[in-house]
Amino acid sequence: MTTEKLVAHPWLPAAPRPARRAVLAACAGGLLALRPRAGLATVPTEWPAFRQRFVTPEGRVLDTGNGNISHSEGQGAALLFAVRADDRATFERVLSWTRTVLRRPTDALLAWRYRPGTATPVSDLNNATDGDLMVAWALTEAAERWGAAQHRALAVQMGRDLLRRVVLSQGDEIVLLPGAEGFFRPDHLVLNPSYYVIPAFRALDRVLPSPHWRALEESGVALASRARFGRWRLPPDWVTLPRGAGRPGLAAGWPPRFSYDAVRVPLYLAWGGRTDGAALRSAVEFWSDPAHASPPAWADLRTNAIAPYGGDAGQRAVERLAQASLYGSGRAALLPRVAGAPHYYAASLVMMSQLAWRDLSVPEPGNPGSSPSTAGASSQPWLLSLLSPGRR
Repeated sequence: MTTEKLVAHPWLPAAPRPARRAVLAACAGGLLALRPRAGLATVPTEWPAFRQRFVTPEGRVLDTGNGNISHSEGQGAALLFAVRADDRATFERVLSWTRTVLRRPTDALLAWRYRPGTATPVSDLNNATDGDLMVAWALTEAAERWGAAQHRALAVQMGRDLLRRVVLSQGDEIVLLPGAEGFFRPDHLVLNPSYYVIPAFRALDRVLPSPHWRALEESGVALASRARFGRWRLPPDWVTLPRGAGRPGLAAGWPPRFSYDAVRVPLYLAWGGRTDGAALRSAVEFWSDPAHASPPAWADLRTNAIAPYGGDAGQRAVERLAQASLYGSGRAALLPRVAGAPHYYAASLVMMSQLAWRDLSVPEPGNPGSSPSTAGASSQPWLLSLLSPGRR
């Protein structure tokens, strides 16, 4: 890919004026959606469990399900968890390792992967946009919590380079490339719908105000809604988008699945209160399909085959969050815990779902202030089934 094709921030198309979002009554029979609340949530119990299992003393985050490699996404997730737990000492260790080992020479973005025990642990200097967004989001919250000017300055630098290197104008919309290199083809783009991290766009807009953060959010919601396939109309892990006009398609070179990448689409839609996103409802309906003994770990979007095993704790956490965001309430006790996660990625999804649950201030069903009551879902049995403690 040639970066000359990318359109730098000042020349991006004008972002659309934000439209007023409808509540869930517009898409789910009158149920009331949740919206994120202001302020920083604190995670006093689960962060120590995550830190003990996956963060080394020098600040490297271990992907225990992938040969103990490290990557910018994992470093960014740990940074966010640390700042939410008000653990500045660990935050600074993780940030120091990240910036020392993964820093790219030409911008403020990060190389995407570190492989221990190899001759060149950082052999590919391409970035991963989701990882950069996570790091910049965490830096923004660190600046707001601790008043550290250096954290704010680095978040701004990363935000500028993200807009410059991975944001592309296409017609009247803008798209987010998964990395600065390798995803721009002569006749199409390769995109990952789960890289549109809605809360990160909003955080960066606080330190680097630009209408393009909102435009990216709207573009991501629209992409996830348009790029749905198979029996359950689910978003895939990877999609192609034709240059110019045309509909998204399943990307060659990756399994045509709703799986570990795409599970973050409903996570970020729920976290952002975007219950108007069709992909959020599709995911909940897939997970609650009565034909499943338990929600499958993946679905093939060409053949409609499903995994012969259920999703892990991380996927179940996202399922619970997605359901609660649509219904307007949920049982926090049913959220999986870090201790039940088999590896780093599942534990990360558990932690992110817990943070989102707190940010959305999800009330318990039937509690004062919980709107509506559980009885209000009588016409939505797929929601009631997820509320039941006996579901699993």
